[in-house]
Amino acid sequence: MKKFKKYKCNKLKKSILLTQIAMLTFITKVQAADIVTEVEGGGNIQSSKLGQGLLNIIRDVTGTIQWILPITGVCFILFYVFKIMTGDEQDQQRYKKSIIKVLVCIVIGLLAVTIVNLIARYF
Repeated sequence: MKKFKKYKCNKLKKSILLTQIAMLTFITKVQAADIVTEVEGGGNIQSSKLGQGLLNIIRDVTGTIQWILPITGVCFILFYVFKIMTGDEQDQQRYKKSIIKVLVCIVIGLLAVTIVNLIARYF
């Protein structure tokens, strides 16, 4: 009986740790694009209506993705943690791999958005 309680406690600690990692990822989003100042003299692209509209769309989309991506990722992680705690022991490995995939997707997505923001600031 003691082994069972110890295993449950260890399982709970792991799920709490994974939830904390997900929250930390959400809280500390990469905002490297805000460090770079805008470059002056973008030429004709900067002064055209098409260029201004395109840059505004890019800024709006990337700004929205910066907060949607971590929130949905945390929701998926919490769902997988719930499935780990309530499901069979055989399915735990599958859900742990899914949590790792979600964390990787969050990081890659935020890096991609940051790179697009960085490139857009040069126009």
